[in-house]
Amino acid sequence: MPSISSVDSPRRFVYATLLAVAFIIYGSLYPFRFHDASFIAAVQTLFLSYHMHDQPLSGLIANIVLYMPLGLFFVPAQSRTRAAWRQVLLATLLGTTLSMSIELTQFFDQGRVTTLTDVLPNVLGTLAGALLSLPLTRWLNQRVDMNSPARQTAALLLLAYLGYRLFPYVPTLDLHAYWRAIKPVVVHPTLHAFDIASYTVIWTVVAALLADLAGRERSRWLIVVAMLVVLSAKIIITHNRLSLSEIVALPIAVIAWQIIAGAPRRTGGVLLAILLALVVLGDRLLPFDWQSNAHHFDWIPFFSILHGSMAANTQALADKLFLYTSLVWLLSVAGLRHAAAGAMVAAGLFITSLLETHLPGRSAEITDALIALAAAAVLSWLASTRATASEGPRRGAGNIVPAD
Repeated sequence: MPSISSVDSPRRFVYATLLAVAFIIYGSLYPFRFHDASFIAAVQTLFLSYHMHDQPLSGLIANIVLYMPLGLFFVPAQSRTRAAWRQVLLATLLGTTLSMSIELTQFFDQGRVTTLTDVLPNVLGTLAGALLSLPLTRWLNQRVDMNSPARQTAALLLLAYLGYRLFPYVPTLDLHAYWRAIKPVVVHPTLHAFDIASYTVIWTVVAALLADLAGRERSRWLIVVAMLVVLSAKIIITHNRLSLSEIVALPIAVIAWQIIAGAPRRTGGVLLAILLALVVLGDRLLPFDWQSNAHHFDWIPFFSILHGSMAANTQALADKLFLYTSLVWLLSVAGLRHAAAGAMVAAGLFITSLLETHLPGRSAEITDALIALAAAAVLSWLASTRATASEGPRRGAGNIVPAD
């Protein structure tokens, strides 16, 4: 059986596979509280603890779904000349090895249980993802040019968005946790004007990214699907809460995108760039409680991330990656070169960081400006692939309303 994974560049699927592995490891070992124990005892516990009949249906489904992306991405990441059945077999072996390795590691992780019961659904999930990848890869080859810099940029930014919205990525089966997630909306509903404006702008930017990824017309309804998926995921993922301000912002963002989607590409880019810049500015400086005495400015990159709460800082980093990279992208859509857009965003972030030295509770450092420059470099590199392939100019790689 010949291989059908003929997407032009499997490298991106290698990266996606590594992200899937990292996600599985994180979700399976969080919060990483390890202790000393015997490896022999871990192996014995693993192979003597198979109780599939005790596995609840919800846990079975969760273990299958967790490993499906691994098979889905690893099949097209392999050599195009390899037969499809070999690709599926290797993906399944990878899922089996990873699952058993994690189960053994969980023996040394406080709060985790080592059991062979989880391995079988993990393997089934990997196999299901691998089998699903075969027709899906064929469809992508025929229908979607994922080598397009615009689509690659959109996919990258959407992953960053999900990275900070769905943190800590660990689902829960506790019904009380679901109630705690929706309680702020039902019991203590509060609305804040800036939060509504912020959610509206960010969701409209997400809609623009979906337009680059799937086409303008599809984005008109895909944004609604994305909203439902993200809100549902926030309910089932531990330590998340819904916000009434965001719920109010959702229909506003849908209406705003229906209008912006019909505008010329550059006009839409300019408008969204201005709005997102105002959101970033407000997020960094409000409330503007100016203090005459300035506190320390850190010139060491990522200083606060390395010295604070790893969980909170990881989410904050994903948030910054999405916001700053999206702003650079929108400025490039508006007509600026990536270098100029990156320099403009970096300069603005550096100035606001200096202002933050006079604001209580703020962390003023060079990190934000460096993230913007790095974002511009990555977007420029993605755009250069288009020029190399003679697909178009390097300037303005992001198309805010591409044709379907």
